[in-house]
Amino acid sequence: MVRDCIWDRATRAIPYKRRTVADTAARDVLQLFLWFDGAGYQVTVASPDVSREDPHACHLYPHGRICLSADSGGGMPTLEGAFAKSVLWAHGFSVYQRTGSFPF
Repeated sequence: MVRDCIWDRATRAIPYKRRTVADTAARDVLQLFLWFDGAGYQVTVASPDVSREDPHACHLYPHGRICLSADSGGGMPTLEGAFAKSVLWAHGFSVYQRTGSFPF
């Protein structure tokens, strides 16, 4: 249910220009949804569906939220930091999809 709500927000409720699309070196396209949860900036993978991935192997929380920091909330204090870490994560995830191992 939560995943469906996040997906709905990211794909229908937000104008396309406000979505973040990461295009990795391997030409993988990921659609990311950034938001502030009251304590930090969070990023969720809106597409592709990453719900079947091993969360510990690829730095994901349930429902596709990216683990951006060692902080218990997993977010970043700034929007710029969340954006930068999510782009770095996207490149790592691209490697993970091809090799089964996250590079960092």
